[in-house]
Amino acid sequence: MSSPSPFLFDLDGTIADTLADIAASTNHVRGHNGLPPLPETAVQAFVGDGARTLLQRALADVLPDEPAARERAIDAAFAIYVAHHGHQCTVHVRLFPGVREHLANLHERGHGLAMVTNKPERFAVSIVRHLGLPDLLRVVIGGDTLPQKKPDPAPLQHALRRLGWTQDTGTMVGDGVQDLRAAKALGLQTIACLFGYGDPLRLRAEGADRYWQAFGVPAPGFSGTA
Repeated sequence: MSSPSPFLFDLDGTIADTLADIAASTNHVRGHNGLPPLPETAVQAFVGDGARTLLQRALADVLPDEPAARERAIDAAFAIYVAHHGHQCTVHVRLFPGVREHLANLHERGHGLAMVTNKPERFAVSIVRHLGLPDLLRVVIGGDTLPQKKPDPAPLQHALRRLGWTQDTGTMVGDGVQDLRAAKALGLQTIACLFGYGDPLRLRAEGADRYWQAFGVPAPGFSGTA
């Protein structure tokens, strides 16, 4: 008898509300560059493609146009962000309601569980530990674990192999189009989280097999549970 197929989960805006900590570190970097702080709603729009891309968006007004100088400026900003976020990433973070119970239920039913996020791996691991989830999410793939990050399917495939799963089957749960595109490239099932940081209209336009209005709660008008 074959094992139940795995579930892969995004972190920011899917498993946990991390926005306050992301905004704090982003605004710390902006302050170093002479820029005023942004509200969390503005920072939310920058989340999803990894910390370096987030900083490119948050510092767009002051980054040099010349490519080499621009990369040096982003490198410097990223170093400041990393130094700050190492202690900031667990200050305000909290699980969304129902996450722990839902993951425990899937684990008890024999599903392999992994986190696949574009957040740097060191921060993702710290958050998983802080939230008391390492026994459920034993595999954590970050945005710098491999050279590729979502929407490239390589991190998802790597997570499946780390779970001991040799087939490209399973389900990806996330709040961004990056999650859906990476999963579709592998032929995985998709669950779009409409409660997260991604634009619900973009998620619906992208298309998913299922939609959640809260973690584990199907959106009205869409069938299917997991």
